[in-house]
Amino acid sequence: MKKMLTLAAILVMSCNAMAEKGGFKGGDAPPPPHKQDAGYKGSEDTNEGKSSDVRSLRDGAWVTLEGNIIKKTGKDRYDFRDKSGVIEVIIPQAAWKGKERGADDLLRISGYVKGQGKTRHVDVQRLDEP
Repeated sequence: MKKMLTLAAILVMSCNAMAEKGGFKGGDAPPPPHKQDAGYKGSEDTNEGKSSDVRSLRDGAWVTLEGNIIKKTGKDRYDFRDKSGVIEVIIPQAAWKGKERGADDLLRISGYVKGQGKTRHVDVQRLDEP
């Protein structure tokens, strides 16, 4: 009986440790901007935003971008590149959902525009694969 309880306790602790992992793994080269496409027919006509448009949006506007994280610049800060350019994004650990993603993984991020002028960034609330 003690062995079963010990095994159950170890299993519970290992699940918690695994759930906290995830994030960006560097080292892989992202694809060139013209190769970033989720494969949807007519994807140019969807309501996906562009990183170049973020600077003209109001503070607090919701935006969805599709592209690649190209490098980590701080604790939760990353450079995100789509077909139109590069923008800084802030991705909290919870948004990774325990998965590790690399620079060659195409991602869809959604979040709020923050900042003013040229110092705008996206505060990511949701991170998915297209």
